[in-house]
Amino acid sequence: MRQTIRAMAVAFLILLVALAGAPAGAASEKVIRVGMWSAPGNLSAINADSSYGYFIVRFIYDTLVDLQPDFTFTPRLAQSWEVSPDGKTFTFHLHPEATWHDGQPLTAHDVLFTIETVATPGVQTNRGSALRAIEGLDANGKMTGPEISGVRVIDDHTIAITTKSAVDPARFLEQFGTGLYIIPRHLLAGLSPEELARAEALLNPTVASGPFRFVRYVTDQYIELERNDAYFRGPAKVDRIFVRIVPAPSMATQLIRGEIDLVAGPGIGEVPLEDWELVKKTPHLRPVTQPSLGYQFVAINTAKPYLADARVRQALHLAINRQLMVDQLYRGEAVLAVGPFSPVTPYVNEELEPLPYDPERAKALLAEAGWKPGQALELLVPTGNVQRERTGTIIQANLQAIGIPVRIQRLDFPSVLARVFADDFDMALLGWTDTFDPDHVSSTFGTGGQYNLANFSDPEVDELIETAGAERDPAKRKVLYDQLQVVLQEKVPVIFLYYPNMLAAVNERVINADPDIFYFESRAHLWDIREANR
Repeated sequence: MRQTIRAMAVAFLILLVALAGAPAGAASEKVIRVGMWSAPGNLSAINADSSYGYFIVRFIYDTLVDLQPDFTFTPRLAQSWEVSPDGKTFTFHLHPEATWHDGQPLTAHDVLFTIETVATPGVQTNRGSALRAIEGLDANGKMTGPEISGVRVIDDHTIAITTKSAVDPARFLEQFGTGLYIIPRHLLAGLSPEELARAEALLNPTVASGPFRFVRYVTDQYIELERNDAYFRGPAKVDRIFVRIVPAPSMATQLIRGEIDLVAGPGIGEVPLEDWELVKKTPHLRPVTQPSLGYQFVAINTAKPYLADARVRQALHLAINRQLMVDQLYRGEAVLAVGPFSPVTPYVNEELEPLPYDPERAKALLAEAGWKPGQALELLVPTGNVQRERTGTIIQANLQAIGIPVRIQRLDFPSVLARVFADDFDMALLGWTDTFDPDHVSSTFGTGGQYNLANFSDPEVDELIETAGAERDPAKRKVLYDQLQVVLQEKVPVIFLYYPNMLAAVNERVINADPDIFYFESRAHLWDIREANR
């Protein structure tokens, strides 16, 4: 009898899994559901406040080119481009059939408008680093005069971009070609910076240009996207995509039950390490793993007087047992970070050793810096990422062991970001995803950088970033970035913790949608469902 009941229970569970795996919407629709750890914050194509927001942006907006996993660049809005012999002028030829979701043509004037908008002083944007190489703009991608001398519209479908100096084409295509999401001039022209910050056309982006249209965001539950049948590169293969907000502890369960088909990928939606073996053994799931471009770090608010001394920040770094995190939290599925460049990129300084765990040296540095005994610190920790939350607990214990009381404040991700951008924090536990080109450090560690969360400003760092960014020779750039990593380790604007391996999984019914470190969502028009599983 007991065996019969058990058999019936197993059969019922299988039925539930089958039902959960059925696509939402009409029976004839192809629907894919993606699991993402946290809410996206805002969805502005020029100022999304998190990686979660830009994950959604890449489904619905277009860039000029795409970066493929083999490090090649392929056409997107630009169907072709050429570079002048002097290596300074890039001429992009836009697809003549590109349109906005409301049917209006997308032209070179939209590209110019997007550049001018991002470059306008006072406009709230984190896309400035995409423009910093352009003639007529400063190091933060902002205008220094009434016009941008390096941008010229040739005709409705052709635009020429001239850089301040000759640049490596791969660097500029990655930085500008894939880093700037084109926004609609006909909906946003004439708005002041203040009006742009709250513009409905940006925050509720029902009119974009990509393969999917934004339908709605049900707060803290899901984002619904539908296929753009008029997409100029041809309609996507699936009708609808739901990006569901799934806390990390529930990710594997929802994958196994078929409630989601895949995870969002590095840093924004992965399989928790403790569930990895179970997921790998699940027949209908396809495990996908590779080294990550993203690192976890502790941002230290250097604007706080008690955190302004580099010796104090060095002490905090030395007091944290990062190897324990790698061994216990990641079971070896991570590597210690020595700086802001992933070990899978050619720019990591292979000669630089990770700072050791040395609490005694940390205590000595605190005494040397005149640290006030009993001075407490607050650590902001976003909820929803189990490994990050556990990392916060280890940091708390490590710092308390050297006499620094630590209060952990657990908040949802948007709330953490709001406090960080308001400079209302001591330390914040966050993650960052690198780009193919190392110049991303200009926005994270350069003075006034859009993502300089630590409020860090250092002339030596600024000079290294500027010189390396202008260097065309890859070997010479490598030397400069190696030196930058040494300086950052000495001055500790942030504590680089570790680079986790990406742990992802995809339902076998889904094809062409394996997560990777190069924004696989940009290729969502190729995602499909096997005919037998429709």
